Amino acid sequence: MKTSRADLTMNAIAGLSCHAIATALLIVLAACVPDRRSAINAGPEAEIGQVQVLAFAPDTATRDALLSAATARGYRGLAETELPALGLTMLSLETPRGVTGEAAIETLEAIVPASTVGLNHKYRLQNVSSTVGTRRNYASALMSWPDGGCSATVPIGLIDTTVDTTSVVLNGAQIVSERFTDSPSLDMRHGTEMAAVLADPSRLQNVTIYSASVVGMTPEGDSVANTDALIRALDWMTGLNVPLVNIALAGPYNKLLEQAVDAATAQGLTLVAAVGNAGPDVDPLYPAAFEAVVAVTAVDAERRLFRNAVRGTHVDVAAPGVDIFVSNGSQARFVTGTSIATAFVTAWLAASPSFTTGTNIQLARQRLLSSSEDLGARGPDPLFGVGLLSAEGLCIAGAG
Repeated sequence: MKTSRADLTMNAIAGLSCHAIATALLIVLAACVPDRRSAINAGPEAEIGQVQVLAFAPDTATRDALLSAATARGYRGLAETELPALGLTMLSLETPRGVTGEAAIETLEAIVPASTVGLNHKYRLQNVSSTVGTRRNYASALMSWPDGGCSATVPIGLIDTTVDTTSVVLNGAQIVSERFTDSPSLDMRHGTEMAAVLADPSRLQNVTIYSASVVGMTPEGDSVANTDALIRALDWMTGLNVPLVNIALAGPYNKLLEQAVDAATAQGLTLVAAVGNAGPDVDPLYPAAFEAVVAVTAVDAERRLFRNAVRGTHVDVAAPGVDIFVSNGSQARFVTGTSIATAFVTAWLAASPSFTTGTNIQLARQRLLSSSEDLGARGPDPLFGVGLLSAEGLCIAGAG
């Protein structure tokens, strides 16, 4: 079963960004709350200066009541976003100075119980550069992809950095792009590399990719995606009826993100996400750990688990993700991480004749189970899930 436990422990923080270590004691204390889903995942944003919180309002009356209560207590409204496909309105509020995120959530939800309030958490990409002695391009062989590749049966959504649609490696793909971050960052490497894996004609052809740019740059120089950007991207994908979405970001539990994922998957979206690279001793990261999401881990050419992969009962399946050679057209490098492994699973699902619009998470997991090579302990396990995904017999050879 997936876990929906929310708060990261000290070990989780150790595996994430360095600036979070200073708040580790607060996080450990938060972990003592019996129902973690109703607790705040404490972070530096919640303790320093003014805090940005997000709120869902299911109807106009709730929105008006929430805005009235917040304004009366000195909150500043930053934005109001309609999410028509998800059936929600999202408010972004800045707390009065000195009011923590936890206090804001407790206060606003107590005054307006129909609302859902949470922090605007940050989520990070799950790939790192790696260095190997010789060029290795083993992923397709390890997964037994049919010679000549397969034809995509459904379009693919990609929630990531901006994709360079002019890259020569994407000449065979149709790309539809939308931006959901106000950051001036023009970093396109990660998203372009993920799109290149998804649209590699030796594996998958006739690909249409809906690219949602959500990753921006913080003042400290970190590339992150905020919760509100992820939610708006999910609403866009849902409204376009994109049935299959790849996300290579991981971070803390967030109840607004969970609600958005549940609303999207209830309308037929299948989300495939990286379990994360924070190490074997951390609590599950999200969105991969949500029950409604396919959680992907990474293995190397010898079928060994990537040493920094997050582990847990939420892990669904493994794919190649160590020392993978990728190109974005202008540059080529080896990358390692659960990010790149996620793209192979998404490509596999897009090529599967049994995957159609409306495929639910249970059917997707059954298909993965029947097409995987068991690794580790017999049966599904917290390291490899159901095992290494195989593309043998996925489509008629050369039918792309």
